[in-house]
Amino acid sequence: MKTRFTAIMILVLAIASAVAGRAAYIQLVGDKRLMDLAKRQFQSKVLVQARRGLIVDRNGEPLAINTEVASLAANPKKIQNRKVLARLLAKALGISVTQIAEKLKETKRDFVWIRRHIPDEQVEQFKKWGITEPNGQLLPGLWLVKENFRRYPHGELAAQTIGTVNLDNDGTEGIELWQNSRLEGKVVSMKAIRDALGRPTLYDASAVADAKDGESIELTIDASLQFSVEEALKNAMEKTRARAGSVIVMDAIHGDLLATATAPSFDPNLRNGSPESKRNRVLVDGYEPGSTMKPVLLATALSNGSKLNDQWFGENGSIKIQGRRISESETHEKFAWISLKKMIQVSSNVIAAKLAMKLGQEKYMAGLRNFGFGQKTGVGFPGELSGWLPSTKKPWQPLTLATVGFGQGIMVTPMQMVRSYASFVNGGYLVEPRLLKNPAPGQEPPAPRRVISPEVAANVVEAMKTVVEPEGTGKKAALEGYVVAGKTGTAQTVDPRTKRYSTSRYISSFVGFPVGVEPKIVILTLIDDPRGIYYASETAAPLFHDVLNAVVTRFGIPMNMPLASPILPLAKAKPATTKSALLKITQSHPAPPSAETMPTKLELQGSAPDGKLVFKMPELRGMTIREALSTLQGYPFQVDVAGSGWLKNQSPEPGAKVSETDRIRLRFDSETE
Repeated sequence: MKTRFTAIMILVLAIASAVAGRAAYIQLVGDKRLMDLAKRQFQSKVLVQARRGLIVDRNGEPLAINTEVASLAANPKKIQNRKVLARLLAKALGISVTQIAEKLKETKRDFVWIRRHIPDEQVEQFKKWGITEPNGQLLPGLWLVKENFRRYPHGELAAQTIGTVNLDNDGTEGIELWQNSRLEGKVVSMKAIRDALGRPTLYDASAVADAKDGESIELTIDASLQFSVEEALKNAMEKTRARAGSVIVMDAIHGDLLATATAPSFDPNLRNGSPESKRNRVLVDGYEPGSTMKPVLLATALSNGSKLNDQWFGENGSIKIQGRRISESETHEKFAWISLKKMIQVSSNVIAAKLAMKLGQEKYMAGLRNFGFGQKTGVGFPGELSGWLPSTKKPWQPLTLATVGFGQGIMVTPMQMVRSYASFVNGGYLVEPRLLKNPAPGQEPPAPRRVISPEVAANVVEAMKTVVEPEGTGKKAALEGYVVAGKTGTAQTVDPRTKRYSTSRYISSFVGFPVGVEPKIVILTLIDDPRGIYYASETAAPLFHDVLNAVVTRFGIPMNMPLASPILPLAKAKPATTKSALLKITQSHPAPPSAETMPTKLELQGSAPDGKLVFKMPELRGMTIREALSTLQGYPFQVDVAGSGWLKNQSPEPGAKVSETDRIRLRFDSETE
């Protein structure tokens, strides 16, 4: 027994000596593995996020700011009753129990986000559901982290231009993405000591001092004008029931973009906008410009020796090129000899086609590239298109030259169009549009370059002024008291299903400017897929009028022409058709027997039991498409249009009762026999 006891004592003393020796070694010399373990338990690396720079308009009005918001984090290792806590958090935060329970199961981690950027009213719910203890502390294993949250005080205002950020305050769209490196500032990684719950407590003060707030970005946008422009665009969208719309207002001298509006829009504060509503269409959408390209064609022709008063034969309304017939937009327009100036006023496709063919591929392509088509404008915005021009690897066919002459068969962006028109009002210089009033060093826009002579620019302006006169296609763009120049464009779009030009979808646009005023402003309005009447003269031109009115009001631009006298007699309206044409139409389609004369305008008859307005169907036969659709404009009729030329058949018949949401079928025919 004594021997055994001695052996046990020796063993115990040996073990104790070993433990004491190991403890002494750890205390005096150290153990790297244990030291690393201790560091992982009590030390962590924390990213110190700098405050994101502001985005302001040209006058310092804040468009994107920062506020402080709480985010909820947890240490799953410290949570006592995960199932109960998950149910309580789900009720307080309004998210699924399963989602929270999955995060709390991650017991190998000592930090997980439960919910980022919690509104104050939800934080208050913590008391109701017992997540906050009576002493004000959260339940063990939970803590609130204060984070910077991006807010947009004006909601939808310039949303596609300003853009958005993600939960980590990194830019994802617009200026927020484009200028992210300047806005985000300097992020610092530093060491922090964590408490028993895993919460960072003690920080490296010297490292915090190294964090640098982001730089504020000053835009060229004028917030007040932007608001008025967006309101005008919304009203136009409601009237035309269009799929989308865009407006650009640009300083023609410096290239400053004073307003860029796009519809549909979204509120970046809600962070739920669709990809369709987030697209900055003025830069990332391409379209065929139609007749708005004719002033560029005219400028190119004048630069190559043509004269504004040169007479060209209009082929009496149509011309065949390579077996394809090119006609005027209205079949009753049968021009004989007209000047190039008149070509712009009446928007003659035939003259434009012949002029482009006379110029030839080399000269016309040089002119298009000279005005910046086929290349980005240089504004720098992410996703900007360069547009598209036909390849010059082989000679263009005459039909290609002809169609490009009146703006079909090429793709441009709204920004390219407004930039090209700025050269007409500023005396011949192509400016680079800009959105940043304080660009980064080395990113200043280049000096404008001359693309046409002052004489050519003045002649083009002279021609475009006639467009807004009573006989022009853009008379509804006129603003009383101001001389206005511009051009309408109504272009068919390609049907993605058939790969052919659609007969039911159009893009209508107007580009123009007030003449002889300061500052020199150029404006583009674009309506994509208007319902019912689709001509630019009835859609984009009235929108231009409203935008121009907002511009002259905002900048206090004085009138430069006398107001119309109220005592002048009104001009008589032109008849819808010629007497002979009406005679032929009514002979082939006699009106139904009636003791009363059929009205040529909608006549309100009352309302139906369901509250919808009821009208007497007017006599539309003998009218052009434009005239018929103008008569029906203003009410949500479902209008089916087929053919071209004069209206031959209509359903319902004249005199019939029609509800404001009924379907109306119109069949046109260019033959008058």
